[in-house]
Amino acid sequence: MPRPKILVADDSHTIRVVVEQTLAGRGYDVVTVTNGKEAIDFARRDCPDLLVLDIQMPEMDGYAVCEHLQEMGEPWSRLPIVFFSRIKSHALELLGKQFGAYIAKPVTADALLETISKLVAPSDEPGVEKTLSH
Repeated sequence: MPRPKILVADDSHTIRVVVEQTLAGRGYDVVTVTNGKEAIDFARRDCPDLLVLDIQMPEMDGYAVCEHLQEMGEPWSRLPIVFFSRIKSHALELLGKQFGAYIAKPVTADALLETISKLVAPSDEPGVEKTLSH
C-alpha cells in the first residue's frame, strides 16, 4: 500500500522540519512548501491525500489556497485540510470542521498525529479515509 502523501505549507522553516520529521516517522510521505502559491502548484501536479496549511503565509495565504482548491474542482475540492495557525478564532474552528481540522500553534506531536490520523491513515493502518468528528 502506498504511503499517504501529506503536503505541508508553512513559511516557518522550523515548523516545516518538525512536522515533516514527525509525520514521516509515522508512515506518511511528506512534501513541504514555503507559501500558498507553491502549495497550489504542487497540488495541481500531484494531488496529496491531505494538506497541512498555515493561514498566514507570503505569496498566497491559507484562505486563498483553500478558495483556489475549491475552484479547481475534484479531486482538489475534496482534499482534507488541517488549518494550522497561531490565530485562535471560532471562525477558523468552523472552517476546520468544514474542511478537515483546525490546530492552533503551538501543537504537540501527539495532537498533530492524532488529528491527521483521523483524516488519513498512515501506511501501516488500513487505507480507509476517515472523517474528523467533534
